[in-house]
Amino acid sequence: MVLKNRKCFSLLVFFACIVSTLAFGQSANSVSGYVIYLKGIIVEQESKLPLAYTNVGIADQPFGTLTDSSGNFSMSIDKENLSDTLLVSLTGYYTKRIAVNDFIATKDKTIRLTIKFTELKEVIVTNKKQNTEIIGRQGDGKLVQLSVHNKTSADETIGSEMGMRIKTKRTGATLKNLNWYISANNFNQIKFRINVYSIKDGWPDTLICNKQIFASVGKFKTGWINIDLEPYAIAINGDFIITLQWVESNTGKKEKPITMLPVALTPFSKNAFARIASQDKWKKMGVSLSFYVTLIY
Repeated sequence: MVLKNRKCFSLLVFFACIVSTLAFGQSANSVSGYVIYLKGIIVEQESKLPLAYTNVGIADQPFGTLTDSSGNFSMSIDKENLSDTLLVSLTGYYTKRIAVNDFIATKDKTIRLTIKFTELKEVIVTNKKQNTEIIGRQGDGKLVQLSVHNKTSADETIGSEMGMRIKTKRTGATLKNLNWYISANNFNQIKFRINVYSIKDGWPDTLICNKQIFASVGKFKTGWINIDLEPYAIAINGDFIITLQWVESNTGKKEKPITMLPVALTPFSKNAFARIASQDKWKKMGVSLSFYVTLIY
């Protein structure tokens, strides 16, 4: 925590401190000391088209990233992870698990994902009056703030994720919107993916929306960000977890990245969730983000 003018302080949570000794220019899948460099491309099995923003990383470890807009990925892991599993996942596709040793040994660095067809639930349209309910923290005081990315590198933040557990007893409701507050931002553009999870044993489990949802924040924007979720018809039945995943960004300047969100400290109620890489284990935080949703029922 850092005191600012003796009146406020910032809680800094640094995402994606994956490897502090990255050496650029290494060849794909080479071994240098204790760091292993992996490169590849992820495509759709049927069409052979590249799959952008696919999650790829070591299962339950802080080593991971997303593919770029052309389906390519590049990441580093520790030498100790050679016996671990590379986990590849994307909404709408079957998850693939590949032994790291096998991936390094093969010459073909193309990973192919198969489409997962899901039956869409019937949507009933009525003229019944709709009610709404707002759930979450609507305050935007800046006494305590949270950094949403790595201290010195936005690139290392790619794939990191954080969000809140939304507590509700509603069943048969749908998500109308998501709102979050940005208190500081020196990026020209940030692209997030919004993920909505079911809950199992108190932790994020499976995605409950079969479509990718993206949101962009541009031109150093601060204040409340509102994302319309009605077009996705996300059905809610009880508690769920909704998160923001860092997809890509552009500062346009060579300076320390800054993106801050106000929070309230809740040490006895840990309903905030975060992970520093796309396939990392989730961790709970004793804070409440300036972050709320509106439900329709």
